[in-house]
Amino acid sequence: MIPKHLMIVDDHEDILFFLEQGIRQTWPNFFVTTMKSGQDALQYLKKAPVDLMLIDYKMPGMNGLELAEAVRKIAPKTRIIMMSSVDPPELRMTTGTYDAYLDKPFGISAIRPLVTACC
Repeated sequence: MIPKHLMIVDDHEDILFFLEQGIRQTWPNFFVTTMKSGQDALQYLKKAPVDLMLIDYKMPGMNGLELAEAVRKIAPKTRIIMMSSVDPPELRMTTGTYDAYLDKPFGISAIRPLVTACC
């Protein structure tokens, strides 16, 4: 079986560390990449395919919704889970830009069914 490639995009290093460790423990066969900005994630995605992205909504520069829209254009098969600790109306009204939504904070058990459904 080919390992799934999962990318986590969040500007907070503690969140990146927590999610990366939890995902590696839960899905040891996954290849996990972490990025601290939407711009870095897009540059990486242009070079290597990613099966699933966990994207934080509130980031400096390019926000998560802008990143998800750009990902849909260059890698339409990539599944996207949007994460946020805020609840801006544009996230709830947006359809087709991301596949699932998670309210922060959450534990690894909360992402288990979403990751399983997406992969």
